[in-house]
Amino acid sequence: MPYSTAQSGQYHSLRINSSRWLICLTLGLFVSLSALAQRTQSYAEPDYHYRNGLELFEKANYAAARYEFRQYVEPRRGDGSQTLLNTGDQNLVEAEYYIALTSLYIDEPGAELLVDRFVKNHSQHPKAGQLYGDLGTYYYTRQDYTKAIDFLEKAVAQGGSATQQTGYKYQLALSYYNTQDLKKALPLLNEVKLDPGSPDAPAASYYAGVINFRNRNYNEAVADFRRVENNPIYQNQVPNWIAQALYRQRRFDDLLTYTEPLLKRNNGAGMNEVALFTAEVFYQQNQFARAIPYYKQYINATGAKAPGAVKFRYGQSLFRTGAYNDAITQLKSLAGGKDTTAQYAAYTLGVSYLQTQNPTYALNAFDQAGRLSFNREIQEEARFNHAKLQLDQNNGADAVKELTAFLKQYPDSKFENEANELVGEAYYASNNYPAAIAYIEGLKRRTPKINATYQRLTFNQGVNDFNAERYQQAVANLDKSLKFPVDNELQQAAQFWKAEAYSAGKQYDTAIPLYASIKSGAGDYSTKSLYGLGYAYYNKKDYARALPYFRDFVSKGASADGGVQVQDATIRLADSYFATKQYENALRAYDQAIAQNAPDKDYASYQKAVILSYVGRDAEAKAQFDQVQRQYPNSRFVDESLFQKANVDFEKGAYQVAIQEFTKLIQDKPNSSLVPAALLKRAIAYGNLQQYDPAVADYKRILDNYGDSDQAQSALLGIQNTLNDAGRPEEFSQVLGQYKKGNPGSTDVERVQFDNAKNIYSTGKYEQAIQSFLAFMQEYPASPGTNEARYYLAESYRQTNDVANALRYYNLVIADNKSDFLIRAASRAADLEAKQKNYPRAIRNYQIIQSRANSKAEQVTAQLGLMDTYFVYPKLDSAAAIAREVVAGGNVVAGAQNRAQLMLGKVALAKNDYKTAQADFEKTIALAKDVSGAEAQYFLGEILYRQKKYKESVATLLKFNEQFSDFEYWKGKAFILVSDNNVALDEPAQAKAVLNSIIENSSDQTIVAEAKEKLTALESK
Repeated sequence: MPYSTAQSGQYHSLRINSSRWLICLTLGLFVSLSALAQRTQSYAEPDYHYRNGLELFEKANYAAARYEFRQYVEPRRGDGSQTLLNTGDQNLVEAEYYIALTSLYIDEPGAELLVDRFVKNHSQHPKAGQLYGDLGTYYYTRQDYTKAIDFLEKAVAQGGSATQQTGYKYQLALSYYNTQDLKKALPLLNEVKLDPGSPDAPAASYYAGVINFRNRNYNEAVADFRRVENNPIYQNQVPNWIAQALYRQRRFDDLLTYTEPLLKRNNGAGMNEVALFTAEVFYQQNQFARAIPYYKQYINATGAKAPGAVKFRYGQSLFRTGAYNDAITQLKSLAGGKDTTAQYAAYTLGVSYLQTQNPTYALNAFDQAGRLSFNREIQEEARFNHAKLQLDQNNGADAVKELTAFLKQYPDSKFENEANELVGEAYYASNNYPAAIAYIEGLKRRTPKINATYQRLTFNQGVNDFNAERYQQAVANLDKSLKFPVDNELQQAAQFWKAEAYSAGKQYDTAIPLYASIKSGAGDYSTKSLYGLGYAYYNKKDYARALPYFRDFVSKGASADGGVQVQDATIRLADSYFATKQYENALRAYDQAIAQNAPDKDYASYQKAVILSYVGRDAEAKAQFDQVQRQYPNSRFVDESLFQKANVDFEKGAYQVAIQEFTKLIQDKPNSSLVPAALLKRAIAYGNLQQYDPAVADYKRILDNYGDSDQAQSALLGIQNTLNDAGRPEEFSQVLGQYKKGNPGSTDVERVQFDNAKNIYSTGKYEQAIQSFLAFMQEYPASPGTNEARYYLAESYRQTNDVANALRYYNLVIADNKSDFLIRAASRAADLEAKQKNYPRAIRNYQIIQSRANSKAEQVTAQLGLMDTYFVYPKLDSAAAIAREVVAGGNVVAGAQNRAQLMLGKVALAKNDYKTAQADFEKTIALAKDVSGAEAQYFLGEILYRQKKYKESVATLLKFNEQFSDFEYWKGKAFILVSDNNVALDEPAQAKAVLNSIIENSSDQTIVAEAKEKLTALESK
């Protein structure tokens, strides 16, 4: 609103620029002197200087004009004794008038004295009155209002024509106005505004209105403004003043009656303030729908310059009418501030986000409102809503922390009862079952709802204990769950897992009646109990009683857990048939497992061959053993098949054929653990064929190379008998002496020294252990314990971070290729080589483990290492091939199938095959909610982020709170990616809020550091 600037176009007097005067003065003197030098006869003209002065004055050449007027006046003063001019000479009087006027214009010292003297000497002359007015107008035009006031006051006081006086009064009023002397300005403006003949009347009315408004005389102001509301100069400004005056008087009905028709006729840029006051009235009357179009008009016109409070009320109006998305657009720019408006805006924004199904942004908005304390009630509600929303989003741990803090900070809150009820649920959602159980057990009063929660909590904790192999604790918590049978299905599940816990703890007699109690019921757990009963009797070696349960499970289980357990039960059924000598049934069951493509189909094929050999179907048995070798070349049963095929011929006395087949095993599988047994059998076969030299050679080979094996004692007896049969008994003494030397008794000093070194290792004193093992190996270089010593020496070097020496001794064990420590050494070496990025060496070691594995678990563990190494090598296709093998084999090693399924997704992602990767990650999550599932969930979010599907990515990542909240690292990575999505969505405030939450709540320092780095980068933009 204009409060002090005079309206342009209302000044009628001449405006002069001071720098221009100096130029004019200089030029005037130059022109005058030049003209004087050139004139001759013109000087003789009596009025020459007077007329020349008028001409120069009209051209604003005041210095030159003054000179000409003085040239005209001076000769007429005579000898100088005459001080007063002849007033009858009008030109002479006017020349003196112009001398006084130009002297003031050029700031000549003493000019004001000339003016006063002229007025005094010629008081009756018309120019006397005009002089004050002209000078006042001159200074008024120059906006030198202080000087203007001096002369205009005199001009007004001196009087004159009515028209002239009205003009001087208007200029004097505006001079008072611009020097903030409103008290003197208003009476003069009131006079002028009522003069219908004055051209300044509209301006006077306008300024009178402004002064009355400032003086809070709103009725008078409205009357003044109404007087000029149709004036073209003021018609765009007056409505704003009138609307504001009516608003200040709270004459809302009058305001709306005035503004609404006006805005319908004219909603141009000049009507912004009118629209605002109209909107504010409707807002105060809670007529939000009617306020919205007027707020919109104002906001659209003013843009970023609109006050925050106005934007907030516009946003509130949208919110109150259910236009939540539009409300969000208006409010989100305000919510990041640090004032009252920001707090209200953030709270309303939070509710709006909830209404638009955007709980993540709602969390951040409530968090912002809760951090500000301008309005305590809003702060309290925001914090409570934030805690509730954490729970709704399955952020159980955060909800527990916030609800506990809330109850402490607001002990008398109106939300106290609700908050207390939510704490238990929050504990449950946080997966902090022990704390939740303790909380509920500490309550004085427990409702049915709380008991239902308690049943779930204790059940879940029991299952967690079971998975952690804490079987006694599992039973204790499952018993607690069973005490509150609110949910029948949960009760049956608790009974089942209690039986599983006893069975896992090898308390089969206790587990069996629990399984039996479930078996009689209905549902999945009834079917699962058949599997449990079968294994309980199987592990007790009571195969006859195990058999019917496995048989029933196989027939019913296909509709329960599905493939893997049914396939396993089929093989266990076959084993039970085998153990009870029901060979034909066993063969059918093994065939069924093979047809099902069971993970252990190589075992089933091998067992089938064994049964065929048992029942005397030797040709079929040998063919089956050959099939195992051909069909499963990497199976651990290939060596067994070679051995057993040879043994078929051995057992029926076909020694020459048996020798050939044992020789094939010994030559083709020199690293097999069955080599000592094959050597022993071949030696016996040679002896039976009276081929004593090769028999003795095989026995010696066992004694020399496998002196600590189970076959060594048999070889010792065998070589003794063979040498006797060969008529060379004297050679046995040498053989025996050599064997004793290589295999000293356990009481020897050597063994004591070796055991001492191992004791030092077991106490964690690795530096001392290194010295002890080195001393032992130096003193006993041919000791049968050398490889064991090498292994523990390598372990000690690994524990002291001496990777080079650790690998040196692991590799010595591996190179010897005969020790029981081979698998362990190869595993350690493979891991170290992979960490050192020596991928080919790591792969070689994993392959050694695979070929020499004594169990399926060892084989799968090697596959997992090989898979991970191929991935980082990178040899993605090889990694995928191994992963597919592991997936098909099931969870022989805990979590193996999940890791392999995850790897398939990572390989596809590395190839930018998003569709395949997404499918594999979803399969990983479906398998188990473990760390592999958490990583898979993260990568699902990353795929969507890469595809610029930012909202979908955020929705996917938020599932972490529901399914994977325990995995702090991947949860942190997920929410950092949420912030990246927010940045991409042009929501920097949301991104900062997410990063701040990570920094404040994450316990993983790597994640905190990454979040801080990203936050710093955001804030620097």
